[in-house]
Amino acid sequence: MSKRALSKAKNTYSAKDIEVLEGIDPVRKRPGMYIGSVDKDGLHHLFTEVLDNAMDEVIAGFANSIKINLSKNQIITIHDNGRGIPVDPHPKFKTKSALEVILTTLHTGGKFNEKVYKTAGGLHGVGISVVNALSDYFSVEVVRDGFLWSQEYCRGKAKTKLTKRKHNGKGSGTTISFHPDPEIFKNEIAFLPDRLYQIAHSKCFLFPKVKIEWSCDSVLVKKKQSNNRSTPSKTKIHYPGGILEYANQRLGTENQIMEPFYGKVKLPDDHGTIEWVISWLENSNTKLLFKDSF
Repeated sequence: MSKRALSKAKNTYSAKDIEVLEGIDPVRKRPGMYIGSVDKDGLHHLFTEVLDNAMDEVIAGFANSIKINLSKNQIITIHDNGRGIPVDPHPKFKTKSALEVILTTLHTGGKFNEKVYKTAGGLHGVGISVVNALSDYFSVEVVRDGFLWSQEYCRGKAKTKLTKRKHNGKGSGTTISFHPDPEIFKNEIAFLPDRLYQIAHSKCFLFPKVKIEWSCDSVLVKKKQSNNRSTPSKTKIHYPGGILEYANQRLGTENQIMEPFYGKVKLPDDHGTIEWVISWLENSNTKLLFKDSF
């Protein structure tokens, strides 16, 4: 580019050239800033964000069950039996429910306040609104105080009003369903069941108290995955033994020279817990590394 062209561009730079992106428009403009990429990794990151929200309720002690479903048309549904996202009017945005504010505004949520969540995964105050912004179909159902609240969105904008009806069942919880927007992900709208299944497994290993019900349309499940393990179309995932059970399952007790060295330390001021498993094997070429956090 010539110096003349650069000079011309600089001379025409004025206030009218400043673009202001409001709400969650920046997410659609530059999705890579929020999910890393718009390929397979970014696609599956959407799933992780919603699952982490459900896991936050588990870790906080308000939920113990999560349901995951992948439909034939690539809609993911995740349900938890936690407290349910708040639906009352937000004090700062009085014309909107807290639910709509959380789903349509960046940097909102209860995870900035340690009184609500001591620890949390995902993109604090960003994750669920990013998923909403990058989905051409997004629905939410919240059960709280004997009522079922529901609303639908498209590309981050509310398609319906928040509706409320009597809920005959007991308990509370949140159900999120979404389909990634093909305008963003182009030809990448194809979740890998095995990848989703393994992510769900990792959550159960890390937090033994949670039980996850996994289901996937049988058409999407291949007989053999890349790691030579089959992915079921329907099963329950629960590992009360945590990461110790994970190590024994993956390594096989017959290959271990001695009992694994397991330890657990709780950090001061409720800042989390550190767990570890170290095992010595007969086959020195075998390596297994697993790390994650909430």
